[in-house]
This record gives sequence, structure tokens and C-alpha cells, in this order.
Amino acid sequence: MRNVKVEPLEQDRFNPYGRVIDIPNSHPTKTGVGWQCWNYIEMMQVDTEVGVGMVRTQMRPFVVEEMERHDSREEVLLAIDEDILQPVAMYHELYDPNEKPDAEKVQVFHIKKGQGIILNKGIWHSPAYPAYEETTYLFGIENKKDRYGDEILNPWVGFENDESVAFGK
Repeated sequence: MRNVKVEPLEQDRFNPYGRVIDIPNSHPTKTGVGWQCWNYIEMMQVDTEVGVGMVRTQMRPFVVEEMERHDSREEVLLAIDEDILQPVAMYHELYDPNEKPDAEKVQVFHIKKGQGIILNKGIWHSPAYPAYEETTYLFGIENKKDRYGDEILNPWVGFENDESVAFGK
């Protein structure tokens, strides 16, 4: 089993996997009494409807045995209640239907409540883990199929050599 240290979510560290969504260090683009708004802090590249889903994630051992990826679309994840921990890994070949995630490439990022990420196409990822206690997070993804696999029935792929990855806070 490979052990991985959890990294803070910072754009320069997360760059290979996608983009960070965070409240900018700039003046809001719109304001009103009791609210501030920052328009278009990140953009997703889409060409069809985007579905929004919700995941309730419970405390469990910090061990990843399987991951999924989407070769045709980006995915956004937003921590809404509490902090979450998100394992990710780079792919070898974007359109290889037989590829398995590589345990040596896994990194885990700590996403604080109110932060989010946009995963690039093809990035391996598992469901997020709660950092401290059971929590809920949102995700959004285009409503279109990938070139291979079935995201509804069985999107999960075990690691090369049946490895697993453990991580800690």
C-alpha cells in the first residue's frame, strides 16, 4: 500500500489536474446591500447541458482502491458543508479504454468548505472523503457519454497491480 500526504488546495499544486475555485483576492464584480458577487471566476468547457448532483460522504478509512475518470468532459466539485479530501491522479493515455489508475501518481488535496475544483478531462478521481465529519458536496458534469465505460453502472477501476493508496491529514 502506498501512503500519500494530503496537500493544501493551491492552484500551483493543483494545476496538472484542473483549476481551483475560490473567492478571489480582488474587488467583487457586483455588490448590493448584504451581498458581494464575483462573476466568472472560472469557466468550464462544455457543449451540452450540465447536470448537478450531490454526494453525502461518511467517515471511513482513508484508503483508495478504485478511481474513475471522464475522457470527454470536465467535472466541478464544491465543498458546501465541511472540508473534503479529494484523491486525484494523472492519466497515461486519455483515450485508452484499458488504462488503470497508477497508485504512484495519486495526490490528495484538502478542499476547504466554500472551495471547489474543476477536474480536467481524463483525471482519475475517487469520491471525496470528509476531512473531519460526515458532509455533503456538490458536483456538476456534462450530460454526455465518455468514449468508454458506463458512469452509472460501473465507472470504478482498480489500480494497476491491485495496489491501494492510504492517506492521512
